[in-house]
Amino acid sequence: MKKYITLLAAAILLVVSACGNEEISTEEAGSGGSDESNMVPYTTDGGEEIEIPEDPQRIVVLATSYFGNLKQLDANVVGVGNDVENSEVLGPMTEDVELLEPGNVEQVMNLDPDLIITFASDENLDKLKAVAPTIPVDYNSWNYLDIHEELGRIVGKEEEAGQWVEDWEAELAEDKETVQQAVGEDATASVIEQYAKDIYVYGTNWGRGTEIIYQGLGLGVPQKIQDEVVESGWESISAEEIEEYAGDYMFVGSGDGGADNAYRDTAVWNNLDAVENDRVTEFDSQTFYYNDPYSLEHQKEIIVDALTK
Repeated sequence: MKKYITLLAAAILLVVSACGNEEISTEEAGSGGSDESNMVPYTTDGGEEIEIPEDPQRIVVLATSYFGNLKQLDANVVGVGNDVENSEVLGPMTEDVELLEPGNVEQVMNLDPDLIITFASDENLDKLKAVAPTIPVDYNSWNYLDIHEELGRIVGKEEEAGQWVEDWEAELAEDKETVQQAVGEDATASVIEQYAKDIYVYGTNWGRGTEIIYQGLGLGVPQKIQDEVVESGWESISAEEIEEYAGDYMFVGSGDGGADNAYRDTAVWNNLDAVENDRVTEFDSQTFYYNDPYSLEHQKEIIVDALTK
């Protein structure tokens, strides 16, 4: 009888211990599992209300235009579209970041991101949303300085982003005085480049140094560009039309490997005032494509030097 009581007591003790351990395990799982309490509401450019991490730790950037912005804000980017490696400024910053192939959602998923930033035009948007909270950015909706501050808010670095914008605008104000002393207050400029057989001219907020040239340094926008390009951001033109969009100063991108740049051998091109007076500055398209803080600093040095030489 005594032996039976002893065995029963032991059994009860095991059950109680098991219940206690189960409670501890449940509490531990609850404290380290779900991060829903750390999610905050965010309204996308399209007006959609979503939840994003308050302090994202593993960010995938498929909208490569913003890679440099996030790096400048010291955000932890774990993956980025592989075209960014072609920039001589941003390429070296991808050493510890996985380069992602276009449209490879599985590659994104394997990085276990807690936030994805892509363009609103991304054809895989629905698939990406199933992987992690995804912010689709409408490039046309943002000024290059405003988007930097917005990205600062997204990653909890609003103050740092605002400080960079303030410092940048102060730099540009000084450079603007220097440039206007060199070229005058009425000088105009154009930015063009060729990809494959298409020649493109750009507006005032479309990378390629346009933000610096027009918004920062205050060079004038040729009327044709003002009327037909500024709103859309870019326009495809023919070689014969270049003179209609040409400014006193021409900034010309290298384009891609398929660009033959044959327009530079035409009479139209060689008769441009900017060409005849040596006011043409060539730039590397893959590097000037971006308008993040690092790329802008690099571009500004080249542009200001070209205008004041």
